[in-house]
Amino acid sequence: MLLRKMCRDMRNNLAQFISIFLLAILGVLVYSGINAEWYGMQTEVEKYYVETCLPDLWVVGASFTRSDVEKVKTLSGVSAVASRLTFDVVVNSGKDQTLRVNLVEEMTLSAPRVIAGRAFTPTEDGLWLDAAFARANQLDVGEKISFEVMGVEFEKEILGLIIHPEYVHNVKDETAFMPSPETFGFAFLSAAALPGKLPIPYNQLLIVVDEGEDVKRISSELEALFSHRYCLIIDRDTHPSVATFANEIQQNKALGGVFPIIFFLIAALTMLTTMTRMTSNQRTQIGVLKALGFSRRQIQFHYVSYGLWLGLLGGVIGLLIGPLFIPPILFTMQKSIYTLPQWRAVVSPSSYGAVLMTVLCCGASSCLACRRLLKEVPAATLRPAAPKAGRHSRLERSRLWPGLGFAVQWNLRDVFRSRIRSSMAVIGVMGCTALLLFGLGLQDTANGVSRTVYGELYQNEYQINLRPEITKEEMAVLSDRYQGQWIQEAKIELRSGACRESGFLTVLAQGAEVKFRDHRRQEIALPEEGIGLSRKMAQRLQVDLGSSLHWRIYGEKEWQEAKVATIYWMPMGQGIAMSKAEYERSGRVFQPTAYLTSEQATEAHHLAGVASVQAQEQMAKAFDEMLESLRLITAVLVLAAVVLGSVVLYNLGALSFIERTRELATLKVLGFLPKEIRSLLQMQNIWLTVIGIGLGIPVGYLLTDFLLSTMPDNIDLLTDISLISIVVGITGTFAVSVVINLLLSRKVGEIDMITSLKAVE
Repeated sequence: MLLRKMCRDMRNNLAQFISIFLLAILGVLVYSGINAEWYGMQTEVEKYYVETCLPDLWVVGASFTRSDVEKVKTLSGVSAVASRLTFDVVVNSGKDQTLRVNLVEEMTLSAPRVIAGRAFTPTEDGLWLDAAFARANQLDVGEKISFEVMGVEFEKEILGLIIHPEYVHNVKDETAFMPSPETFGFAFLSAAALPGKLPIPYNQLLIVVDEGEDVKRISSELEALFSHRYCLIIDRDTHPSVATFANEIQQNKALGGVFPIIFFLIAALTMLTTMTRMTSNQRTQIGVLKALGFSRRQIQFHYVSYGLWLGLLGGVIGLLIGPLFIPPILFTMQKSIYTLPQWRAVVSPSSYGAVLMTVLCCGASSCLACRRLLKEVPAATLRPAAPKAGRHSRLERSRLWPGLGFAVQWNLRDVFRSRIRSSMAVIGVMGCTALLLFGLGLQDTANGVSRTVYGELYQNEYQINLRPEITKEEMAVLSDRYQGQWIQEAKIELRSGACRESGFLTVLAQGAEVKFRDHRRQEIALPEEGIGLSRKMAQRLQVDLGSSLHWRIYGEKEWQEAKVATIYWMPMGQGIAMSKAEYERSGRVFQPTAYLTSEQATEAHHLAGVASVQAQEQMAKAFDEMLESLRLITAVLVLAAVVLGSVVLYNLGALSFIERTRELATLKVLGFLPKEIRSLLQMQNIWLTVIGIGLGIPVGYLLTDFLLSTMPDNIDLLTDISLISIVVGITGTFAVSVVINLLLSRKVGEIDMITSLKAVE
């Protein structure tokens, strides 16, 4: 009997229950979809790392011997050690192509995965080539490739095409954002490829740590072991490829975690409002059920089951649909940036928790809605509820009230009397506005970074990258032909107290191609004395203006001390910047790595000493491509925001109309035309929409700020929501609100005045 009653109640309140059902679907769909994307990436990459024995630590130095390997093996907690020689070579192809070659004698750690060709063996004389590089340059197994090493030319047969766990994000250095397989790739050579039996000057040690061991402790012991020479120790948190992919996962995880909270909250409040109205209208039915012998627990479970079934069915459908549709969309972009053996969506355990949360939210709302009525005895419940004692509010007693007019007075009384329903309308509009601004704001921020970096901070049109061996004469030829600014960039370590970070060094000669700004976007000058420190690096090192820190270029042993003279904002590439004079004051020699110019320099690559020429337009395009996955997610958010606003406003509008049917019928009897009644309803709708939009704008900013705080350590983005996006967000919310209200106001003409005005039976 109770089941039939529940089905009848849902049929009679179909619009309200469908809206709750849709909210449950949408919340779980987006959450489980985004989670399936990042959880699938995390699951696959961890499996990949285990299968290929990815190291926990890399020690980068010079001329490691077998004795060094044996010493590392004796350290407590170290389970395996391997040595490797890694170096870059220029491919003899007539193009500007570089290969990062890894020379090994054995392949026990960090093994490549063969995609085509022979399995890797350390005794064969041949080359195993990056599959992406081969594909981009139309190379295949069996063909030969030649390259130059320290002036000596080698020609090797391609024995296999591979992917590798250390090159999931395969870029030449951290200044590049997108992989460029046409110009950069990696390769593996066996020791047998070397002529004769020359000793190999290994420059890397790969170390696997026992499970549960403290990696930081072992890192400290390695520093002490090689204290007599400079060694760079890298763990998985600082390895460029591993860290970049981990940051991508964390960013998507943070985004997926923010979104459903709004949906679950609004679904719960919508359920509470709907069930409160329904149980109030079914007061007599509840009394009859009590009189027939149904216990309080049975009746309570009956009403709670409304929310449980809606939440469970909606949550399960969302869980089934989300991982099927959202991950393939996001993977399309991820595949152009990262390389994994397999891309597949994996439903995370937290997605099942999201379904449970939806069920609990809807069920708890239903429980709260009927709790008060169930406390009354059957005799009291069978009688109609006594009308609430009316009393004038402070506004109604004020002198302002008489001059407000009937329409304003009628709507204000309705808002004060139906506070829960009005609050729900405000929250629904706020959520719609906040999500619209969140999505549009992320889009604006992403677009603004490219414009800011490649146009405002770096004003050059071309970057001429120099060879390390460039001479002063070759530099003079370059500066005579093009007007510009010399710049030296290098990867460095920074240290302040117990804090230790990796970053970039930027040294600038005289020129006007590079500008600096603070976090308020105001232009500042690079000091002649002292250094400039990027804002995010200052936060990571916990230093401020006037503080001192130590830095050293990778490959050097001695630390340099410097004083922070200014803190600048840099969207990407955190570290320190200084003038050429300050750099040379410390006794160092300025060695530019690039020449920045705004003149046409496409032919500069023919000049001696020039390695390559990059157009700022190409670099901006590469950065935009890197953020494309973020744009895809924002499109999902914008669409979901529109659906959220439509569903919530329609539900509340229908609920409001049903609750006010008697009042609207009275207005019709008094002679009000349908057009005038619709105007009354529209007025209240506009009020609540304006309040919701006003609250939604700052919430949208807060959501955007939160997501940007989860960006990788080398990216520092400031919230940048344009006026156009704010206008679109406000207009979009208003449009949704007005359309929904127009749809509902048509029902004014369908009101049956006789039925609506009958006395309560």
